[in-house]
Amino acid sequence: MIVRRAAGDRVMAGPFQGMALHLSPGSNRDHLSYLLGTQELELHSTIEAIICGGHESIINIGAADGYYAVGFARAMPSARVIAFEALPQHHALLWRTAEANNVADKISLHGFCTPADLEEVLKTAGARPLVFCDIEGGEMSLLDNLAIPELERAEILVETHDDMAPGCSATLCRRFAHTHTITSILAQPRRLSDFPSRQLPNVAKWMPRAAVELMNERRTSVQEWLHLVPLVRKAD
Repeated sequence: MIVRRAAGDRVMAGPFQGMALHLSPGSNRDHLSYLLGTQELELHSTIEAIICGGHESIINIGAADGYYAVGFARAMPSARVIAFEALPQHHALLWRTAEANNVADKISLHGFCTPADLEEVLKTAGARPLVFCDIEGGEMSLLDNLAIPELERAEILVETHDDMAPGCSATLCRRFAHTHTITSILAQPRRLSDFPSRQLPNVAKWMPRAAVELMNERRTSVQEWLHLVPLVRKAD
């Protein structure tokens, strides 16, 4: 209640600070880290670099409530966002958040993303597309650069799920080893210093354990992300 009252349905910190956010019932109950701005804190420096990276298109696969799709659209006025979300019940929330942030005209929303869909979108995505992917294990079959050669010029930030698709991270690293530099990002335990204490000083001061627990993302296994950046080619 304290967080929701202080946030007023806006992200309090991080790269999407100030974004109006309408969460699904599950996220609203279990993931106050979205409102705190500490959700996937490990990615913040990478997200900030992407925002400054001059991408013409952001392809968000697994857009869910729209946190990243709307966040990127809001932070990158010159980019277009193509969002895919397989669960139609999330679509209304994504549009609600997009409209609250005045970026609905910058986002196109689609359902389940097939390899053919991704290939088609990449062909018209401009010279510097970004693929941001979180699809619960489906990334191993979708992000196949043999089937979709256009992926070789895309920057990719993907949440891997080896618990659901064993060998997923290693497979993706092997596929893109010759075309991208690859950085592995591992989830880290939250510390009190991660809490947005400037916005909620009394929580951090008087309830430090609760402050850390509020940032709990309810993960059941060690989480990894891969950041793949295309190698510079002579033709570029």
